[in-house]
Parts: sequence; structure tokens; C-alpha cells
Amino acid sequence: MSTKHPKNEEAKRAFFHLLRHADGKSDATIRQVRMAIARYETFTKSACFKTFDQRRAVAFKEHMAQLDLAAATIHSTIKSVKRFFSWLAMWPGYKSHISLNDVEYLNLSDKAVRAATSSRDKAFPTLAMIETVIAAMPDTTDIEKRDRALLAFGAISGIRVGALISLKRKHFEVRRRLVTQDPREVETKNSKRIDTFLLPLSDTLTSIFDDWIAHIDSVLLFGPDDPLFPATLIGQDNEKQFRADGLSRDHWKSTSPVRKIYAQAFEAVNLPAFNPHSFRKMIVQEMYNRELPVVACKAWSQNLGHEGAMTTLTSYGKLSLDEQRREIMRGFESTEKEDNDMRPVTMADLKALMAQDA
Repeated sequence: MSTKHPKNEEAKRAFFHLLRHADGKSDATIRQVRMAIARYETFTKSACFKTFDQRRAVAFKEHMAQLDLAAATIHSTIKSVKRFFSWLAMWPGYKSHISLNDVEYLNLSDKAVRAATSSRDKAFPTLAMIETVIAAMPDTTDIEKRDRALLAFGAISGIRVGALISLKRKHFEVRRRLVTQDPREVETKNSKRIDTFLLPLSDTLTSIFDDWIAHIDSVLLFGPDDPLFPATLIGQDNEKQFRADGLSRDHWKSTSPVRKIYAQAFEAVNLPAFNPHSFRKMIVQEMYNRELPVVACKAWSQNLGHEGAMTTLTSYGKLSLDEQRREIMRGFESTEKEDNDMRPVTMADLKALMAQDA
């Protein structure tokens, strides 16, 4: 059984500190790098990093190729390990042991890189499928009401699941139908502020979410700082077994419970278990189906947090909050397209947006 090498631990701590404070990497990214280096250490049985050379680099690549891993995982692992040893080769105490030329042997073939980085179409539910799933969900208990509202909200907002579980009641403004994703309190991608208006895609989904807001405001008496979608309260039955016992006033600790709610809802009606992120793909497809003008698609793109996501729309610049709301609502009205600026968005535009969101 291999044991941790003390010098390795010291080097890793210094590298992770660099990633966090110098490179500004997120905790999620650092966890991925940590896992990649752990795979290398498992392969070498925790040998000292100073033993790295081109022979070991090639052997590690061959080892990774034999594992039952996705091409993208192999690529990201090799890339992270290469980044680590490139840095280590310049660190005091390792310069005379690790050659940058040897580090270059951690490159994958062009064919392997293409296989790992090529974009793939990902399945997503249609709006009709989502409506069918939600219609089949029970809505008697507080937990059941929350779960239905959770899916409805995901469909009409497209908010990422990390942000969704950190939203507070105060982040939703009823009058303007606006969800303010403030990065000081909400876990947004790249800590960016995102203002999202609820999309009137479906009267049914809108009503379900509105009923949830009325329920937490008037029945559960939630305050501004309570979670918009609270975690389940865990209690015990008479036999001291754990059970769901209503709703707490705490946020979920992770996105896993929400993903499970989505999966179970789809599986209950014999549909594939789509994840929360797939709802964003559905919204993009709706943009295409409705043949919205370019400026409206820019508003929808901005609504999803994709500022400048489609190259055909970048010349418009950032829309004001009022313009963003107006163009979203205009997408649901019959508008006359009088010039090229109001042309319907093309499938090429939508594919560009989908690719950026992958």
C-alpha cells in the first residue's frame, strides 16, 4: 500500500495556493486538478515528483489510455498534470530534477485531442415534455409543492443549478418578474452578476411558480433571507429511522438533491432522466422555434448570462435592463420584421450559443 510522500504534499499545497490566489481558479477547478495529480500519484505509487522524466510521462499517458474513462477526462487529466510539472520544473528544489523538455512528453496526439474536445450534441427535453412531467408530479405536501415549483422555475428561468440552490426569497422581484443573481450571495458562473427575467414560455409553469411564491410568503411565512427553494428537513420516525419531515429554512449543501428530484420526476413518466442544465438547452431551442428577431435573441442570451455569446449579436452591446425585459416580452407578441436587424435568428446562431453553453 502506497503512502503519501511528504515532499509531494508540500509541492501540491504550494501549487493549489498558486491556482487559487494567483490564477484565480475556482474551488471546483482546483478539485479537478487535485484529482488529476492524484491519478498520477496512484500510477507511480506516490513516488517523489523529482523522479518524473520522459519515460514516466509516456508510461502515464499509456496507463490513462487503458482506463475506462471518457476521452475528455483523459485529456483534462493529462493537461492538468502537465501544467503542474511545468510549474514544478521552475520551483526551487526541483529545477535540477525536472526538465521542461520531459514535460512536453505529456502531450496527447492531435487525434486524441480532437476526440476529447470535439463538440457533441446533448439531448434535452422539449417544453411539452417538461409540462407533462410536472403535470404528473403530486402537489399535496410542502415538499411536493417545492419540487414541482423547482422544475417549473428551471424551465422559465434557465438558471444554473448552482445558482438555483443559493437563491434567497429576496432575489426574486414579483412585479418585474426579475431574478437578481448577485454573486455576493448567489453562486453564479465566474462570479458574474446575472439579471434574469422569467420567460413566459408556459402559463402552466408560470402559475405553478407563482403559487409557490404565494405559499412560502403567506403560508410558510418565509422572510427575505430564507431560501427560495429550501432543503428538506430530516427527522426521525418512531423507530429512529431518518425520514423527510417537511421543509427546513436552510439552503441545500450541494446540487445533488436537486439533480435527483429532476431525474426522478422524468423517470416517473418513463422519460430519460434529464438534468437541470438541459433545461437551458430547451430554452435555446425555443428561441429558434419562435423565429425571434436578432435583438430579442440577444436579450434571451443575456437572460441566460451569455453576454456576447453569439458573434452575430456582439455589435449590439449590452442591453439595458429595461431593454432586456422589453425584448423578452416582444418575443411572445406578433412583431413585423422590417429590416435586417429584425431578421429571425439562424440555426448557426443557435448552435454557436449552445456550443458556448456546453
